[in-house]
Parts: sequence; structure tokens; C-alpha cells
Amino acid sequence: MKTEPVTLRTDDGWTLRGERLVDARAPVVAVLGHAMMVDRRTLDRPAGAGLASTLHRAGIDVSWLDARGHGESGPRADEGARWSYDDVVRYDVPALVAHGRAIAAGRPVVIVGHSLIGHASMIAAGLVPDRAPDAIVAFAPNLWAPELEPSRARRAVKALTLASWHAVSRARGFFDAPALGMGPASEAEPYVRQFRDMWNARRLAGGGDDYQAAMARARLDVLAFSSEGDRLFAHPASVERFAAHMTASRVEHVRLRGEGAPDHMGFVTDPRSRGLWERAAAWIRARAERA
Repeated sequence: MKTEPVTLRTDDGWTLRGERLVDARAPVVAVLGHAMMVDRRTLDRPAGAGLASTLHRAGIDVSWLDARGHGESGPRADEGARWSYDDVVRYDVPALVAHGRAIAAGRPVVIVGHSLIGHASMIAAGLVPDRAPDAIVAFAPNLWAPELEPSRARRAVKALTLASWHAVSRARGFFDAPALGMGPASEAEPYVRQFRDMWNARRLAGGGDDYQAAMARARLDVLAFSSEGDRLFAHPASVERFAAHMTASRVEHVRLRGEGAPDHMGFVTDPRSRGLWERAAAWIRARAERA
């Protein structure tokens, strides 16, 4: 298994780092991105047998990278770095796609995103169409907005969570996830503030861009996974409403129910999710066959 380092430069000058499991003979390229408060290591856990390795063994050329401020893509928020969610949408995701195109040599490029990079890539596909992938696989993709949450109880919890999250972040200038045992990567205050502001404004937007309109413009295949075991962050009812904005795309939404349905991080860190990873690999390979 040949592995090589990857270094990308975003259009706004941030350096993203990761690695690639090289397979130049594979019919398709997949570029993987992680959730907030973590880094790319979650995408191949256990190491050598996680999501990235499963896709590679299925005959896919795989790269996975750290988003800005996470893992090796510093500087970190606790070092004074600042960024917003809009920066991830407008710059990080297009850089992942550009990397995929650069190594693909004409092969299809698929973004595989867990949580953050999942929903950010669904928006970016319409917001930056010249850097859109050929398809997206999204595990637990969902932004928080009142109209996307049908449960009154979950709406109340989300409103309180966002207010508290931002209050703590504003006090220190960043959200110190490691200190609270919530993940290895801190989040910048402007990033947290944008999530709070989207909720309060009842509008998915950032940097002057209408995210819902962008999603409606995107034209590609999307495979989205949600789970009833994910009780708050990306409940299937909310994922369904979020994905419904992609009116010009072909969206397949797989809802996982019953015993063993993964929680939010379990989509990529629980070995019992291997069947989902293999299902995603088969779907990605099918996209290559159609190309």
C-alpha cells in the first residue's frame, strides 16, 4: 500500500495537509474530509482498517486531509488562528476537489465527507460550481436551523447548545474542545458564531451567500447516510430536510434504524460501520462505471 503526503494551498492562502493511498489504476478518486473538533485520523480508525483503507481496498484512489485549524493544517484556534464555516465551504472544500482533479487524470472525483465536510461539500457544489466534484458521499450531513428540525424538544436543546457554545467560545476567543474532552481540535470563535447566527437568523448563509440557493443549483449524485442512533447532531428527520434543498441533484438518503445504528462519530470510528463503508465504496465504483 503506497502512501504519500499531500499538501494543498487554498485560494485564500491556507495550507491543508494530509495523505494519499495511491492507486493510479483505480477508476475513481475519492477525497475524504472529517467532522468538526476532530481531524483526519477519524477517517481511518482503526488505522489501516477504517473508512479510508476500506475504500482503498475496494479499488479507489484515496486522499484524506485535515481542514484548516485541525490536525496538521495549522495554525490552530488556540494559537490565535481565526476562520469561519464559510471559509471551509468556499475555500477548503474546493481545494479538496482541485486536489482530486489534479491527481485524477480524467477519472471521476468523489468527495466523501463526515459531518462538517459532508454538509459543506453539498453547499460548495453549488456555490463554487467550477470546483464541484462528480459526486458526494456524506455521512451525517446536517446544519442546524429551526426549519430543519421538526422536533420541538430537539429545537430547544439545539438553541440552548448554540447559545452556550458561542458564549464559552467568546469568553476565550475559541472553543477549547480538547480541554472539555470533546475532541482533539479547537474551533475558532468566528466559526462558532456563524452557526449561532444561522440559527438565530433562521437562514443558512454566510459571507453574503445563500447556502440554500447554492444547494438548489448543484447538479450531481449524492449518497447521504443518517442514523437514528445520532439523536441530536444529524437526526434522520433533519438530514432529510437539509438534503431536500438539493432539488437539481440525485440524492439517495439511507436512514439507519434499530440496534447497532451508529451515533454521530460512530459512522467513521465504529468498526461495525464497515458495512456502510463497503456500501459507499460500491456506490462510488458505480459512479465511475457510469462516467
